[in-house]
Amino acid sequence: MKYRKLGKTDLKISSVVLGSWVFGGECWGEVRDEESISVLKDAINRGVNCIDTAPIYGNGRSEEVIGKALKDVSEDVIIATKCGLEKHGKAIRPNLSAKFIREEIENSLRRLNVEKIDLYQCHWPDPNTSRKETFTELSKLTEEGKVRYIGVSNFDKDFLEKAIQIAPVQSNQMPYSIFDRDIEKEMVPFCENNGVSILSYGSLGGGILTGKYKEPPDFSKGDVRSFFYKYYREPFWSKSRKIVNVLENIADRRQVPVSNVAINWVLSRKEVAGCITGCRTLEQLKGNVTAVDWDITEEELLMIEDAYVKIWGSFLS
Repeated sequence: MKYRKLGKTDLKISSVVLGSWVFGGECWGEVRDEESISVLKDAINRGVNCIDTAPIYGNGRSEEVIGKALKDVSEDVIIATKCGLEKHGKAIRPNLSAKFIREEIENSLRRLNVEKIDLYQCHWPDPNTSRKETFTELSKLTEEGKVRYIGVSNFDKDFLEKAIQIAPVQSNQMPYSIFDRDIEKEMVPFCENNGVSILSYGSLGGGILTGKYKEPPDFSKGDVRSFFYKYYREPFWSKSRKIVNVLENIADRRQVPVSNVAINWVLSRKEVAGCITGCRTLEQLKGNVTAVDWDITEEELLMIEDAYVKIWGSFLS
């Protein structure tokens, strides 16, 4: 495993970070806790030292599974969880008020069975709460020893720029993949200039960049791939598959999983401290973590870029 520094902290996180949304048992189909725990322990054995989660994943189930798994783990593991999404019936709304953050941190500490969260991230911006209230409260949590470092997720440049004026934000978790490159316009240069690391998510496009799907899959209505990722439906599907074909050719020549190529592409950006990849099986985990066993070449990057420009151009921008 390879490791990169997170922001201006003393933390060095694994280049491949284990995402745990699937552990919650919602949106990605049901999963057994025993299987999730097995995947988590194997990830740590393979050198993954950072786990990303959130209380919204399965109404706390993901955090609880991680807490159970870590009871038997002696290695130091960096826990990154989040705050600020509140359920109202079937609706989910951002809530970064001081009161709700205080409730969330206590629940997360209990479920994870830890005394301190290494990286505490605002899950989504909350336009109804002042950034001063949010980040003053997060600063208090660091002073109290409940949080080591502050991060954010899904913050645009304006939100992030104002946030770092109030508290030291170390990272911004953003969607970033061969298919989703919006952050290259403003976010990447801004983060580089301000010492803020990027944690990428969605870097496998919800699974399409693994090469698994040869035909458009029929996901159930509640499956996140049916609404969160647009690549599974036209007019995106046909163009997506053409680019996946290029990744498959590179993978065939190297004799590696296709997911290796997609992850390596993301990690070719030095601003990305960690590529968050979720998985439900040991086989999927192996296909992700082995991406760091080799480095993508400039020639391979150009092959992918040429395909992107010819097939897509600014189609998804």
